[in-house]
Amino acid sequence: MGAWLLYFLIVNNTSLTVASIYSPSKHNVTNTQFKEYFNTIKNNFIIGGDYNAKHQPWGCPPPGPTYWQSSSSKNPDILDIFVSKIPNNLYCTTKNILDLNSDHSSVLLTLNTTPTKKETPHLFNKFTNHHQFHDLVNAEIQLNIKLKTPEDIDLAVNNLTNIIQRAAWSATDTNPSPSILDSLPMYIRTKISEKRRARALFQRTRLPSHRQNYNHLSNSLKKILVKFKSTTLQNHLSNLSPKEDSLWKTTKQILRYKAPNLPIKKSDGSLACSDTEKADLFKLHLFNTFQPHSNISDDAHLNRVDEFLNSPLPVSLPVKPFTPNDIKYTIQKSSLNKSPGFDLITAEVARSLPKRAIVHISHIYNAILRLSYFPLLWKFSTIILVPKPNKRPDLTSSYRPISLLPFFAKILERLILKRILPIIIENNVLPDTQFGFRASHSTIHQVHRIIDAISYALEQKLYCTCVFLDISQAFDRVWHDGLLYKLKKFLPPAYYLIIKSYFIERHFQIRYGSAFSDIAVINAGVPQGGILSPILYNIYASDQPTTPFTSVADYADDKAIISINNNPLTASSNLQNHLAYMENWFTIWRFKVNQSKSIHTTFTLRQAPCPNVSLYGTPIPTSPTVKYLGLTLDQRLTWAHHIRAKRLALNNRLRMLKTVLCNNKYTSTFTKLLIYKSLLKPMWTYGLQLWGSAKKTNVNKIQAFQNIVLRKLTNSPPYVSNFSLHSDLKLKTIAEESKCFYKRFLNHLSTHSNPLIKKLASATIPGNPPRRLKRKWCRDLL
Repeated sequence: MGAWLLYFLIVNNTSLTVASIYSPSKHNVTNTQFKEYFNTIKNNFIIGGDYNAKHQPWGCPPPGPTYWQSSSSKNPDILDIFVSKIPNNLYCTTKNILDLNSDHSSVLLTLNTTPTKKETPHLFNKFTNHHQFHDLVNAEIQLNIKLKTPEDIDLAVNNLTNIIQRAAWSATDTNPSPSILDSLPMYIRTKISEKRRARALFQRTRLPSHRQNYNHLSNSLKKILVKFKSTTLQNHLSNLSPKEDSLWKTTKQILRYKAPNLPIKKSDGSLACSDTEKADLFKLHLFNTFQPHSNISDDAHLNRVDEFLNSPLPVSLPVKPFTPNDIKYTIQKSSLNKSPGFDLITAEVARSLPKRAIVHISHIYNAILRLSYFPLLWKFSTIILVPKPNKRPDLTSSYRPISLLPFFAKILERLILKRILPIIIENNVLPDTQFGFRASHSTIHQVHRIIDAISYALEQKLYCTCVFLDISQAFDRVWHDGLLYKLKKFLPPAYYLIIKSYFIERHFQIRYGSAFSDIAVINAGVPQGGILSPILYNIYASDQPTTPFTSVADYADDKAIISINNNPLTASSNLQNHLAYMENWFTIWRFKVNQSKSIHTTFTLRQAPCPNVSLYGTPIPTSPTVKYLGLTLDQRLTWAHHIRAKRLALNNRLRMLKTVLCNNKYTSTFTKLLIYKSLLKPMWTYGLQLWGSAKKTNVNKIQAFQNIVLRKLTNSPPYVSNFSLHSDLKLKTIAEESKCFYKRFLNHLSTHSNPLIKKLASATIPGNPPRRLKRKWCRDLL
């Protein structure tokens, strides 16, 4: 271990010793040697360098890894750190320069006399004067503007955005947030001042008596701070309340997934380390994603689509214009919790606009309808990346893109959707088997249909063989011309042209940390985060083929094909024939199916297996269990796998919430019970209408979990029975909840508009097979 480049600095009237260190890995440096080294520099110091400080629990905290191994299969690590002993009137920040002059990157430490603040750009905060904002916008809005060309619309949108932003910033007071010291009581702040004066006096005189006084004040302050922190935590836990959002903010912070900040691997094996490099890498990844599949097409079909799209549109009457009341109502119904787009305009900002601005927006919207032109600025999205849990954080595919669109673009989409939905229903565009993104259609309805088919097959001693298809990047690679081809067949020309303009010349930009990527174009896919996107995808996937010997269950891009027969060869043959039709449909509409992630499962109590099926000549993997729409189905439909997985997930979340739920004697029982009902109970109640009829031994695994939670949150002694806990807390058992859930679910089935859902209201299994099994089905909960 050796130190070199020793400097002596004076910053803010404080003397500092700055040194670098190198600790070779071939030498075994002990803790004693490090202590002796630091004792040689007794004053304020900053010592940085290669400590060879590998420690597995550290991971790679900010500013990230500093040591880069030559092998691309090994992850970088942190070896270089700073050890500092500086007074409270100095502030330091570290930054990884990521300039690989060697296998170690340089780390920059910056000293400041004032703390640095990281602010998120926004238009409104708690200091905004809403009345002033209202008056400023009202004074600047001009209603007599020209809106006769697409360029006029783009200019009007740009001016509107600038007016709102200027008014919001002028009406917002940028008062700094109070520092940590301001939140401390006066007696602690006085003690801190006394300690600082004692330390300064000792540094000047170096007298033992002054050092003794300084140590006494320092130790006394530590005890006071520990007691203050403990009291503050007690008060915080005691004051948790759902009314002031303190409860939900605390639990959200506990449950938030914290991903490590690791470099991202490029396709050539090199690493993207800085925020700018990562943003550009994600931009390239998403640019390649937002393209139609180049190797999947049918030339004859491409020509038919082009010929139809180039054909003239029929003559039609102008559409009804939007009124200011329509726009104001839609704005008032918008959620306040949505993140803004690049223009920073949120629902809160829009609700504070004057009536004059709403009228101006209605003029813009009606000009958009009249000219069939969607503004260019409203087609620009800022994309942020959210890491997927339990995925490798160094791969671009392990991040989920979240697209942030301009607020007024989403309002316009919502108004257009309200107009075209009756047209879609009138033309019967969507099949009854598609339940995704449709009002009064839920995942439980669709899974119930599959459960009925399986239960019928098991009671009849038949084979129920199913294929669950995984479509690769279904929403992101929708072929625009193919979608417009389907829209042109039934939409009025005005709405068809506005949606056509909605698709072309869309652009995006990646925001990663504080860095932004270059702007890239979107050539395929329904816009992620758009209001129209779900219904547009359903229209694109609405004409999938069916056969008389199979049934299908669709929920957005999740597709299940079911074949039932008493002969396993016939069941598989019918399924294979349906897949052959699907192959042709996937090719002409440029869909790509991921055969390796698709699953073939046979539900039966018989021994002879069903033959495997294939797609494009590749066998689809078989599995005894399959997870469909959040529920795990096994071959005999015992629900054992689903309940076991739920119990493990519940145990994991309970461990995360133990600070506020279990090891907490300060929060009221009512609040802790509310946490259980809001954050734990919904995990096992999902699908309870279906799996609640499972064997008692399986259901008791969830009942045992509820018993444990109730006992912990009430701190009940062992002699208090579980029955007493449920009675006193007014909670139902799992069996009672199952019956209530199914009865409530059944009450809404008989009057449903979808005939497939209406069939679920029958008192018996569809087909009314004779009951030969002792097991219970969901209808037995009645």
